[in-house]
Amino acid sequence: MGVGLLAPDDRRTLQFAPLWVLSALAGTYTRFDPYELDAFWDVLVEVTLRTPEPARSILASTTENRAGLLLDFELDGRPVVSGLSDTVAALDAMGPPAGPDYRCALLRIAAAVARSRGPFGRRVTTDDEQKLLLVAALLDVEPESDDLLV
Repeated sequence: MGVGLLAPDDRRTLQFAPLWVLSALAGTYTRFDPYELDAFWDVLVEVTLRTPEPARSILASTTENRAGLLLDFELDGRPVVSGLSDTVAALDAMGPPAGPDYRCALLRIAAAVARSRGPFGRRVTTDDEQKLLLVAALLDVEPESDDLLV
C-alpha cells in the first residue's frame, strides 16, 4: 500500500505519531509546555525537510493546521503505547520506503526533542535517553547512535 492509498484513519494516526513521541518524552498527553511545543514544531519542520518522499509528505501534513491537529489529538484519547502500536501497523501496511523512512523520522524527532530538553539544549538527559529507547522499542526500530544523537 502506498502513501496515496492510506485510509483516512491511518493517515490521521501517522499525523498523530510525532505528538505521541512528544508525549512520551514530556510525560503529558495534553497541556504541553509552550516552550516545549515551540521546540517540537521547529524540530518537526527540520526533520520533515530532511526526510525523503513519500514519508516527507505525511510529516508535512502535520504542520498544516497545528491547532486543529492538537485538538484532534487530545480528543483521540489513545495513549502513547496504543497510538505508536497503531502507527507501526499503518507503517507496516505501507511498506518501504515510506514505512522505514517515517520510523527513522519519528526517532529523529524524539532525539531532537530530548536534546532540546537537556542541559543547554545540547545533551540528552539519562532519563530522556531511557524514554528514547522506549520510543524506539515501541516503533520496532533498532536505534543507532546517529538516530539517537546521544
